[in-house]
Amino acid sequence: MITRALAKYLDAAGLVTYEPAGLGDCFLEHLPDTPDAAVMLLSTGGNPLGAAATYGWDEPTVQVMVRGVPEDPETPQAAAQAIYDELQGLRYVTLDAGGDDEVRLCSCSSLQTAPFNLGRDEKGRYRFTLNFALHVRRETEHRD
Repeated sequence: MITRALAKYLDAAGLVTYEPAGLGDCFLEHLPDTPDAAVMLLSTGGNPLGAAATYGWDEPTVQVMVRGVPEDPETPQAAAQAIYDELQGLRYVTLDAGGDDEVRLCSCSSLQTAPFNLGRDEKGRYRFTLNFALHVRRETEHRD
């Protein structure tokens, strides 16, 4: 799972706390109501491959949402910026090397150049998002 591989990478970089049991502040595919300050990694499909579909490469896309405590826009914006700075331009690394989610990341690029402010939720918590396009090596039985 690409979002889990990214969560592990961001955890190792000290930007999130990812715990598979949901005890950290980084969540996959959903954003629970608590804790207030949290990060969600959401799979958003990917780019079409066209004729290259048999070549063993995929281009998944991922949305990152950072939420802060009520009435504080600065902390979640800074956290989102730090994630942008870590992932933008990341290339030629193996995410989750040796793990269940191992994937060769050839490149990672943001679809925007700064976190986007979604505004506050019903509890006054600011939310910032980023969207990333990834290029990964994905060999399967029918792809080389």
